[in-house]
Amino acid sequence: MSEYNQEDAQPGLMTVARFRWKSWLAWLVTSLLLILYVRAGLLASKAYEFAIKLEPGYSKEFEVYRFVEGPLSMELQFRDGANHRRRPELGDPATQGDWRESGILKFDNPGSAIRIVASVLDAAPVTYEAMPASAHGVALATRTLTSSLSLSPGVYKWPAERNKLQLHQGANVVSINVATVERPLVGEDVELWVKPALGFEAGDAGLSWLWPSLLWPIFFIVQLGWAFALWRAGTGTRPSSVE
Repeated sequence: MSEYNQEDAQPGLMTVARFRWKSWLAWLVTSLLLILYVRAGLLASKAYEFAIKLEPGYSKEFEVYRFVEGPLSMELQFRDGANHRRRPELGDPATQGDWRESGILKFDNPGSAIRIVASVLDAAPVTYEAMPASAHGVALATRTLTSSLSLSPGVYKWPAERNKLQLHQGANVVSINVATVERPLVGEDVELWVKPALGFEAGDAGLSWLWPSLLWPIFFIVQLGWAFALWRAGTGTRPSSVE
């Protein structure tokens, strides 16, 4: 009967140990790369929210970061705890006719006019106008700011022109100035929401490569499963003692 030769087993054990070490190294490198990738995606999908006052002449500066050059998209959020459906000054999204046939988007109630001028260094300022409230919730109404200004109150050329303020790659210091506010909204405190450059529904074309980063919980589960498989493989290949 042949006896167990420990010296003959050493090369095989070293090969297994080397394979396990390389597997864990691959897991570690992949995890680090995924962390950087997901971190970039979270930064690109970050929304910015600032309190402003709807008062002609009011101004504010804030910083917005962008991975690539892209348009500045904004909304006004009204959060005063009231029933916004009973506030006609916020407007109503109901329209007349079909804009696909006429190229004109016309609202029955556009709401009180609001115009805000946005600018960054080395770029011409762009005027944005608040459209009728398009989203309602509990104590919340949202008015999208469009740079495609109305032809007359509540009448817009549609689809909207692509003339939004372009943000540079990197950090941008954005200046906004409230140019026009109609009563009874004068003096009201609202939230200015800067939409993220990356999201599930829409995003800048130059950031399409980052879209999968929004699925980071799946990456986390896969990495966790991979680590568990490596751990199980390691515990199952430990050499047993032979007498």
